Amino acid sequence: MVIKKHHLWDLDYRTAIELQKELFKEVVLHDRFKSIRKIAGVDVKFLKGLNKFVCAVLIFSYPSLEIIEEKYCQSEPHFPYIPGLLSFREGPVIERCFGQIENIPDLAFFDGHGYSHPRRLGLASHMGIILNLPSIGCAKKKLCGQYDDLSLDKEKGSYCYITDSDEIIGAAVRTRYDTKPVFVSVGNKICLESAIKYTLSVSKFRIPEPTRLAHNYLNSKSFFVP
Repeated sequence: MVIKKHHLWDLDYRTAIELQKELFKEVVLHDRFKSIRKIAGVDVKFLKGLNKFVCAVLIFSYPSLEIIEEKYCQSEPHFPYIPGLLSFREGPVIERCFGQIENIPDLAFFDGHGYSHPRRLGLASHMGIILNLPSIGCAKKKLCGQYDDLSLDKEKGSYCYITDSDEIIGAAVRTRYDTKPVFVSVGNKICLESAIKYTLSVSKFRIPEPTRLAHNYLNSKSFFVP
């Protein structure tokens, strides 16, 4: 996969925030695709003992979710852990891994937030812009905004919107009966309703299959041994 040149990753804290404020203007909040035939699941894990990040990108056929390609790569961190700036920490290794992919996906799932972010540019949105792909952020915890958890019933498919300053920024979505919701938001080139629909369509457990299996793939590799 060819990735166009873009901004530097190794930035200071203030410059990174200002860049987020500018890149946010490039996020596309409506569907910009004709059909979905290939889906990517992306997961990143930090190996503390090795001081390295490992990223896995798995490509699945859709809707059958058969794995058609697997890639992983490692890199050292060059940006500190700062809430709200995760993409500057994990972005380089994700970009490097996508650079090895031969099957370009029509949609990418990220284990993190997209538009549901204080500056509306979480990991899924930032990488959606860099990779020029439709993308969805699906996180385990809420980063910002409010939602009415009492309005969620126990059935799979139940959801309620997350709002921030009277703006809808994402949704709390029940992906399995009587489990905690996941927090879905637009990454890039997709609307929130489609993001919810595709998340539910690939969910067997709480975590959508693309990112769940990418996570399991990383855990199965021997590079976790210091």
